[in-house]
Amino acid sequence: MSLHLSLDDARDSLAYWERRQQTLPRRAVRARREARDMAERWRARVTEAERETYGAGLLGILLCLIFEQRLPEPARHAGRRAARVTVFAVAGVALTLLVTAMIAVALFLAVIIAIL
Repeated sequence: MSLHLSLDDARDSLAYWERRQQTLPRRAVRARREARDMAERWRARVTEAERETYGAGLLGILLCLIFEQRLPEPARHAGRRAARVTVFAVAGVALTLLVTAMIAVALFLAVIIAIL
């Protein structure tokens, strides 16, 4: 039971440091760095506690899903990171398409003006 309580405490601490990192102003560089470092430490502790509680590998993931209806912390963190990268990639593609369309319109107008 104490192992489960330490897992809950680790998750609470991780949530606190992640929330603190997100809510600090951009100009608070040292505080944001501290929050990021502490979140990484607590993420490692949560991962270790989950592995001790549910085991490693696919079986551990399945047990965590069955008993807690949540993914283990490494999978959750990787999913959030992938979502963030996807947003930036989509924005980059959209910007590239917009610039390409603007250049095509400019060239089209230049050709029309040259013909007339």
